[in-house]
Amino acid sequence: MGNVNGADAPHRGQLEALKALYELQEKDLEIDRLQKEVETLPEDLVSVKAQVEALEDRLADLLERQAELRKEYNRHSLDIEDLTAKEKQAEAEQRQAQSAREQTQYENRIQQIKDRIKELLELSTPIMEAMENLENEIQEVEAQLAALRPRLEELLEANRVRVEALKAEIAVRLEERSLMAQAIPAPVLKEYEAIRRARKGTGIARMHRQGQVFRCEGCNVVLPTHVAQKVVQGQLVRCPSCGRLLWKGEG
Repeated sequence: MGNVNGADAPHRGQLEALKALYELQEKDLEIDRLQKEVETLPEDLVSVKAQVEALEDRLADLLERQAELRKEYNRHSLDIEDLTAKEKQAEAEQRQAQSAREQTQYENRIQQIKDRIKELLELSTPIMEAMENLENEIQEVEAQLAALRPRLEELLEANRVRVEALKAEIAVRLEERSLMAQAIPAPVLKEYEAIRRARKGTGIARMHRQGQVFRCEGCNVVLPTHVAQKVVQGQLVRCPSCGRLLWKGEG
């Protein structure tokens, strides 16, 4: 690989542009890191938020079940009220009965009504018990939520302040990046940005020597001699493997 080091005189302008591009990428990666911090919620906020959401879901389920039970209990109560009125009417009609046969018919009817009322009361008892248990559970969940919500609001506010500070820092970095980008030819910058989008944030990689071979730091693949020669000369060349622009580095 001696012919690599003894290549033609480098195109200094292109080398300077590639160096500036590599420094720009470091700025871009720093901005990416800050942006990721903005989008990543603190663990304590995630934990408390999850607890509150789980309790809210549980409360919604309990209230829905409570409404269903209350509807069922009210339906039984209305039926009992209606049957009680029919029982009183039947008793009044029985008193007006003219024969033993009519008396017996009314007695049978009244007994049927009483049996149905008893049945409905028996059905209502476990519903009442379930409603009482639900009410206790609802109060317990509401108490847990009341205790957690202030902590959630506190964490949300702290996160808002954190995010605002990060966004302000990102704005400064973007301004710095804009100034740095002015030193890079537009076609080179455009190509770098296209590669960066496709390669998870890195559009340019240094070439480093390892023994008798040169490798791309982006993908660690050994570069062909003619590619390494072009990189040393400062030509705009991409890694044959990963497609990133290559810079010879300093030193």
